[in-house]
Amino acid sequence: MSIIQNEYIEEAEFVREHNRVYGKILYNERKRRKIAQADLAYGILSRTALDKVEKGEAQWTKMIGDLLMQRMGILPDLFESLATGEELDRWRLREDICMLVPGFPREAGEKTEEYRRRFAKRESYEEQFLLKVQVILALSEDTARDPEEILKLAQEAVCCTVSMGWRAELDSFWLAPGELEAVLLESAALFMCGREAEGWEIWQSVWDYPKRRKWEEAAVFIVPQAAVMGMRLCIKKGDNKKAFELGKEALELLRHSRYHCYVLPLLEILGELPEEDCEREYLKQAGEFLRAFRMVYDLYGYPGHRIWQGICVNNTKEAGTVLWMLRKFYGKSVVNAVYDGKEQVITPRQLEKIERGMHKPSYENYRRLVKQYGKYGGWNIPILETESVEILKLRRRVNALMEFEDWEEAERELGRLREKVNPEYPRVRQELLFSDAVLKWAKEDALQESLDMMMEALHYTVPNVEDRDMGWWVFQRQEVMLASDIASLYRRLGCLEEAGRWIQALIFSVEKLSERTGICTGEYNMIMEGYDNYLGDLGQFEEAVEMNEKTILRVLRFPQICGMERIFYRIAWNAYEIADANKMPEGKNCFRQKWRKAFEISEVLAEYMYDSHLKEFLHKRRDKYLS
Repeated sequence: MSIIQNEYIEEAEFVREHNRVYGKILYNERKRRKIAQADLAYGILSRTALDKVEKGEAQWTKMIGDLLMQRMGILPDLFESLATGEELDRWRLREDICMLVPGFPREAGEKTEEYRRRFAKRESYEEQFLLKVQVILALSEDTARDPEEILKLAQEAVCCTVSMGWRAELDSFWLAPGELEAVLLESAALFMCGREAEGWEIWQSVWDYPKRRKWEEAAVFIVPQAAVMGMRLCIKKGDNKKAFELGKEALELLRHSRYHCYVLPLLEILGELPEEDCEREYLKQAGEFLRAFRMVYDLYGYPGHRIWQGICVNNTKEAGTVLWMLRKFYGKSVVNAVYDGKEQVITPRQLEKIERGMHKPSYENYRRLVKQYGKYGGWNIPILETESVEILKLRRRVNALMEFEDWEEAERELGRLREKVNPEYPRVRQELLFSDAVLKWAKEDALQESLDMMMEALHYTVPNVEDRDMGWWVFQRQEVMLASDIASLYRRLGCLEEAGRWIQALIFSVEKLSERTGICTGEYNMIMEGYDNYLGDLGQFEEAVEMNEKTILRVLRFPQICGMERIFYRIAWNAYEIADANKMPEGKNCFRQKWRKAFEISEVLAEYMYDSHLKEFLHKRRDKYLS
């Protein structure tokens, strides 16, 4: 049953209008942390504008929404976001700059100036980002430059979002990790100016900030940078023990979060420390991580010393593309698609420009346009209908436990989630039924029953796709997970043709969404494991290797590399199968190095990410791949 055909579901979705829910979550978190509106909004938007955001009335940018959450220590990956074409253009150009710093200073400087020319009107945080790049480049220059000039530039970067009096009362400001980076750079400039006491004081305030604010996830975007700087300073003072403690704390944060931002410089400095001042076994393990990450970055031409902008788009879709794809899915002309079911919302010409990314729809117009397709949502959509960050985090934990096949703990946490959510909302019912289906599949191997449950769950939010080209549907994250598992179940049941139809539709949909912007969301990686198995059943192992290597390139672009250890195992498996099918010795030898290298990387990354299930799995197969 589709959401278009079910009035009850449609009404429930409308009542829980997503933009209002997001604003309510923001409001609840702000009140829980006892933050005044003016304090949270300070330096990035007005108190009145924040009030409108909390009431679900304002049209605002993804960057501002991300910053508001990050200032409270919450990462925006709990939400599916919609952005305009221009917002994503800006993100992509900032990402280009990040990939060039610090390895290619001249090119990074040119890109920074290009950003200023292209986007003359900028948010305060954007200008802060550009100034931080200038400071980093100045600090890394080989030629001498006046330290006082660098300090002045660093102070200017901080003051984009923080007033001049911040030093005496940093704890009175609510800052995002990116803003703390600017503070950290001022600390580095003070050291360059010989003002060590001031520099240490500021560095310490940044290092302590996430703990004082009781951050959890967001700490990963500032602690590694602070550790790298602090370790270098400690080594200069001869305090190797302190340097090791800082490095270990930051590395463990990255490992448990499964992130790789700033991991290479962190591991390199750990590698410089003498064993007698540190934990010998831990340093040895860090050395293995260092070799593995260097190998990965070298293999795929990825700059391991890049910087990160802190605003991530792995849960983001472009608004114009969404409207275009939904219109194509329902076979509507531009002339017919400008109505919300009652009256004309915009002109056909305006819709054409929005779909091409040339114009930005207002929040109200976007809401009215997607309503005809059964999509109710504003610019930010919680992954689950709720007004609580706690529930969103619990939902993410359940999914993570299932990913690592910890079924008993997943079932316990699912029980907790079931007690906290309201099942009258379709995405809640979808989430619960999907989780039940996964558990039934894993524990009972009841393939057909699990498939039936997943199809029912999918249709809580996706219309009947049997008579339409479902590749044009705009799959949201939960829908991608469901459709991927549906394809896998069809494959396991021997229905390869049907499995291929679902997989190809998912790939088409995700790639169409990323075609205009060049940005591929995290949903891509969800599809690829099932696609790999499908190609394996068809004996298309070389295509599978190529597909997995493309996936690694996409995963590396994001700070979180969850699942990459499993992709490398898939490369090893496919390369081995290619060699096994090749009867000539020279053919086998050609792929031997590939499967050995991929298997070794998979082993180290499984250790890095505490993937115990995969570690056990790989241990049983060591002789096969490494003998």
